[in-house]
Formats: sequence, C-alpha cells, structure tokens
Amino acid sequence: MSEQNEVNLTPGVVNIVDKISDNDRASAIDAIHDLLFAKASDAMAQYKQIVANTFFDEPTETTTDETDNGTD
Repeated sequence: MSEQNEVNLTPGVVNIVDKISDNDRASAIDAIHDLLFAKASDAMAQYKQIVANTFFDEPTETTTDETDNGTD
C-alpha cells in the first residue's frame, strides 16, 4: 500500500529548504520569519474585512410576525 501525499510548496518554502540544506542558518531563519509575517499579515487583513463587514454593512431586513401584539 503506497500512499502519495500531495504537498503544496511555495517558492519561499523551497528557498528555505535550500538554505537549510546549504547550512545557511541565519538566512533560513530570516526567510522563515518573513514567510510567517506575511501569512499572519494576510490572516489579519482577512479578519479585518470580516469585522468591518460585521459593523459597517447595511442592516439586513428582519421579518416580524405582524399578528403578535405582545399580550401573551
């Protein structure tokens, strides 16, 4: 039973692996920090959009039961 794992490698990840294999530790660490910062920045930008939509979108129209007179 051979199971194939698909790996989605970005060019940045491949460069980091190359730097590690070349024993260029400092450059690899800098590249990892840059990659993590970019991913965190993207995640925050998406979250900001969600929060902005929550607070600043037009209110949705809600339907009410017009037969309810509140004297239950």
